[in-house]
Amino acid sequence: MKRILLLLIPLFLAVGCKSGPKRIDPQSDDAITTMGVDYAEIVEWSETLTRRMLDDGFLDHGGYDSPVVMVVSDIENKTDLSQFPRESMLGRIRSTLRQTRKVVFTSAYGRDATDEMTRDTQDLANDPLFDNRQVPAQGQAAVARLSLRTQILWHHAAEGRARQNTYEVRMFVTDVVNGLVVWEDFSNPLAKAKSRGGIGF
Repeated sequence: MKRILLLLIPLFLAVGCKSGPKRIDPQSDDAITTMGVDYAEIVEWSETLTRRMLDDGFLDHGGYDSPVVMVVSDIENKTDLSQFPRESMLGRIRSTLRQTRKVVFTSAYGRDATDEMTRDTQDLANDPLFDNRQVPAQGQAAVARLSLRTQILWHHAAEGRARQNTYEVRMFVTDVVNGLVVWEDFSNPLAKAKSRGGIGF
């Protein structure tokens, strides 16, 4: 019996030390830090790039209708992160720009947050199930004047046992009428470093 109790003690200790999931502030020191791009950094990039775009003034002094129609042309991921949360970053940028009432985004085409309902609704015109008087006339969808293109860039460095990943976002806006870039900027670079021990990392 004594032997059984001695064997159970480590099990009780292991169970007692185990802690379940807990809710944390994703931007606090409790959040897990990885060698990639974490949630707090996505939020920081979104806020920084949106502020720089608005501070530049091209939306106010470029001679565009207000609000000007913008489309996301491409999001190029050139990093080692196959699952980069581009929707999280672009969604925040789009939302903030729209709230200024200076920009609206088309969801009829583009590379982010598209909605097929614009085209699908048009296709209902010849469907006898629907009242075709409610179907919008052809040629009503808005064409974007400005195009937003994004590149997520990555630089890797190694020296001895040390490893460093540096990430940054390049973003630029093109006037699709004349092909001129009316705004371009980079996020602040984000660098993560770690050193591996004698055995593994």
